[in-house]
Amino acid sequence: MINAIIEMSKFLFVETTSGVIHVKKMFLVMLFLISYLTLSRTLLLYKGSEDGYGTDVLSSYIIPVLKNLYEDYDLVDVEKELPDLSEYDLVVTCYYSSKMRNAKIYLKKLSEYVLNGGKIFVINNLGAFEDPSGDSPGLSDINALLNLIGVRYEYNWRQEDVLDLKVDQEYLLKRVTLPVRKSFDGFSIFSPTVKVLMYAVTSRGNYPVIFYGERGGMAIFEHAFDERGNAVIDLGKIVRDILLFNKTNRILLLKENTHVKKTFENALFEVDTSPRYPLSYYKGVVITEDTLLEREDVKNYIENGGSVIFLGKGTHSITGNLVLEKKHLYIPENINVGYHYVSYRPAPQDAEVFMTVDGTPVSWMVKRGKGTLVYFPPDLLEKWSRGILFNEFLVSSGLIVSPIVNVFSIFFDDFPLPSYGIKHDITGTTDEIFYYKIWWEDMKKLCKEYSMRPFTALITSYNNKPEYVGFLEFLQSRVTLDFLKTLLEAKDVNVGLHGYNHLPPLQKNWNPDELKISYKALKTFLNELSKSYVPFFFVAPNNEIDKASIEILKEIFPSIKIVGTSYLAETETSEYEIFEDVLILPRTTSGHYPVQRLLVETMSTLLNMGTFHYFTHPDDVISSNRNPESRNWEYMLGQLREFFRVIKRNYPWLRNMTPEELYDTFKDYFENKPTIVYHKDKINVILNSRAKLPRYFFLKSDQDFSIQGGELIYERNGLCVIEMKERKMEVLLNGG
Repeated sequence: MINAIIEMSKFLFVETTSGVIHVKKMFLVMLFLISYLTLSRTLLLYKGSEDGYGTDVLSSYIIPVLKNLYEDYDLVDVEKELPDLSEYDLVVTCYYSSKMRNAKIYLKKLSEYVLNGGKIFVINNLGAFEDPSGDSPGLSDINALLNLIGVRYEYNWRQEDVLDLKVDQEYLLKRVTLPVRKSFDGFSIFSPTVKVLMYAVTSRGNYPVIFYGERGGMAIFEHAFDERGNAVIDLGKIVRDILLFNKTNRILLLKENTHVKKTFENALFEVDTSPRYPLSYYKGVVITEDTLLEREDVKNYIENGGSVIFLGKGTHSITGNLVLEKKHLYIPENINVGYHYVSYRPAPQDAEVFMTVDGTPVSWMVKRGKGTLVYFPPDLLEKWSRGILFNEFLVSSGLIVSPIVNVFSIFFDDFPLPSYGIKHDITGTTDEIFYYKIWWEDMKKLCKEYSMRPFTALITSYNNKPEYVGFLEFLQSRVTLDFLKTLLEAKDVNVGLHGYNHLPPLQKNWNPDELKISYKALKTFLNELSKSYVPFFFVAPNNEIDKASIEILKEIFPSIKIVGTSYLAETETSEYEIFEDVLILPRTTSGHYPVQRLLVETMSTLLNMGTFHYFTHPDDVISSNRNPESRNWEYMLGQLREFFRVIKRNYPWLRNMTPEELYDTFKDYFENKPTIVYHKDKINVILNSRAKLPRYFFLKSDQDFSIQGGELIYERNGLCVIEMKERKMEVLLNGG
């Protein structure tokens, strides 16, 4: 107890960049902690007279899951004692006999426990149908408990032949040999929220035999086991689902939309495209039709604290400058997105405004009861706006914990590159001198100024022929060649590949055999320059590559773990994913000016999953496409410096990494998703044993809070960033 209080005191005052945040007074936190220490435990009950039956089942199927969830548990012989049930959030019983001393008292205590918010899962027999004293429970005693979990009971014990099974395949462990004789009784389900996992089909009908709901469930008699006593249904998964039946990060999307779906999936939310649970189970509901707003269940959902995002077609339209409004978004300043046509719904007078066109609100939020309604115009649903949509969702939520990657990178595409000795008026010197004496030195200083590690991507030719024709183009400059040799051995720079030439490796561009030959030649060329160089990342020429070409690339360069593409493209490799063992890394941000364009591109993923990836080219200044205003290099460098200054000042928690660290971080993010569960007075965040620490999260809370197993590392304008330091983290809500 004393150690726990000392540990909690670390979170009383949290240092941030804006000063000291006072989370809660010492006395109140200690009182809350004392009350909290009695929660988050499961009680496992068995009968000692049953020769180890209950302990065997509980040890084999239930206890491993509890350990994985970091859930404390007590294994107790119910024939010796029945502990104080108020100390537990779940009771799991496993008996095969129907008799129990003081059966009425036992059922009454369980009924009171469930009424007070507890949950129960019964394996095999309820275990309290009879009392050896003769004072056995009646139907009212039994139903007083079972009715609370959505079940009605009447006497009807019998045995029947099971001819078929209707099973939720997600829970099935093994097939059952049929027909088989099984026991049945008078259990029926009346609650529509109870999920039936197994129906037993007999000649007399279909009978629910394994099921659960929000307050618990049952695996009736021996239906969960085969003739050898081995489980055929995943009992551990059922217990996990019952424990986690509280709200988790799950969204209901009532009409398929790729941008909305990917927005929430990138933040590791579960996305249902049809209702699987009561609306109260969802952290947000996304709808497109006006009629749905008038449904009573949707109205009640909002009134009771839910967040609805409405993507309804506009009734008005406007054309003008679209602006992201800083007042209600987590952005560093008002950001001008550019000239847009928008069909929209007018904002109510009490709305909080997220986006405007020439001063007219086009995206907004209103509070209704305890909840919120967000309007987002469907015209603006694009990749660039995903982060803004998610930002609006965060603002609308009274309480949300959302995982983030927390990493950014800076790529120098096409570097090193061939130089031709051509003088350009805009630089006042030759391309060779500009690339290797001016641009590179300036970019090194910029990276050092903002503690960024550059990733460079070598290109050897711009001939764009779909075949290997040697390396003469690159070798015509001794300066270029010597620079590459030096760079390959540098310790503070990571050199990757940008291709043999700049023709995108797509099936429509390359014969697979020719592509393979060009990569083999590139590998041989690099091996002549450095015996120690092994490439770890590849940037697709023109940011275009298909998955078939990635497989060819990996065949020649198996060390490649990252393939850089473009986020704003619409291709099969423009979303973040682990493809086989390769991280597809769509870069979000490019160029130098205007800074507001760079910020728009960055917010697309930074406000969604806490990451962005910048790329630039040494020849940007001489490119009419990338330097349309013909600005000089000093201006472009100044704009880029201003961009990183704004990012560093407003998002100081962002981490910059080596390529290997970046790969490991993304792989861990997608493959080891945290379990997030919302309780009345706390949020549990749990990582499995394979996950790496630390992990990071956005937190939006309208209540005071304190943290166990993690630390608040940033807070501004209501958005917090949390660092998770232990595999179980709890956000304790101190009021509401």
